[in-house]
This record gives sequence, C-alpha cells and structure tokens, in this order.
Amino acid sequence: MVNVGILGDVSVGKTTILRLFVKFIEQGMLEKKFKLNECSIVKTDFSGEATLPSKSASKETKTIHPNRVVFQIGDKMHTLFAPGGDNRPLVRMGIVTVSRIARLIIAVFDLNKDLDSQFNFYDKIRFIPKKIHVALNKADLIKDLNKKVDDYKKRIEKYFKEKRKIAVEETYVTVAESIEGFEDHNDKCAKMIVTLVS
Repeated sequence: MVNVGILGDVSVGKTTILRLFVKFIEQGMLEKKFKLNECSIVKTDFSGEATLPSKSASKETKTIHPNRVVFQIGDKMHTLFAPGGDNRPLVRMGIVTVSRIARLIIAVFDLNKDLDSQFNFYDKIRFIPKKIHVALNKADLIKDLNKKVDDYKKRIEKYFKEKRKIAVEETYVTVAESIEGFEDHNDKCAKMIVTLVS
C-alpha cells in the first residue's frame, strides 16, 4: 500500500485532482488509457470540503480536514490524501499528518497564481520526502503556456533544491477540471498518480 500526499496552497486544485482521478476509475478510463489491471474505488471521503461563495469565475474551496481516496489497482490498495492549504490550526494539523505518513508527495502549484505566495505554504512544512513530484495545474488559464511552465519549473526546482534539499523527480502540466480541448492535461493528472503508485 502506498500513501500519496497531494499538497499545495489554498485553491490550487488538490481536491479537483482527486475528484478527476475518482472519475477516471469509475468510468473505467484508467484501465483503457494506461493498460492497467482492474481498478476500483474502495472508499472516498470529501466530507471536509466546502465551496466558498464567490463572484469571480474561479471556485474557492475550503478544506477543513484532509480529503481521502482509497483505490485498488489489481490486488494493491493505495491512499491519496489532500489536506487544505490555509493556516487554521485544524487544517495545519492535517497538513503535518499527511506530510509525515505519505511516502510520496505531489506538490501542486497554480500556474495562474503568484509563485512566491505559494512557496510560503511549503516553508511551513517540516517533513517532506527528499524526492517529490510537481503538478503545475490550471494550464487552461494561461496564454503563453510554454513560457510560464519553463519559468515556474525552474523556480520551483531551485526553491526545493536550495531551500529544502529536495529533488523534483517529475513535473506534470495539468488541468484538473474536465474542459473540452484539455483532455491530454486531464490524462496527465491520472498518469501522475498511476506512475507514483506503480
């Protein structure tokens, strides 16, 4: 069994990545796209999630305690945890717990948000494995995607290497919302998780 922590600042798309992965399993898309043994959802818990009222087009969410998805590929079970991203004590406890029990971490960054403010989230986490994977999410909101990805990728790798002595093993450019024309980026959300637990 592999425990995977999906970490990131407020509203970067952690819960949306989880929900998309659940959809991939429920619709049998994992087996088809990645030639896997039978996949199934064992348990999901999104009870800690609330959507905040907003006048903007972006969806602000608030996660009180970590969202969790337990799934099975063949005869192996795995758990995905996605805690909230804000500074309330209860949320911080969830972040600390997940960062300690997860053998693998996906650090999620919003391509449409200032990067320095997102680094503040990771500054407060003491325990992160020495190797992580990164998801650059919300690619659908960026006009000059290649330029933005190159910039964020370099800065993220530098931050983790110099400040935290952590290596970024792989970076995925993702869109966690099901949006027409971004199916390849949806697939990358699922591929990222499948690669980690395989």
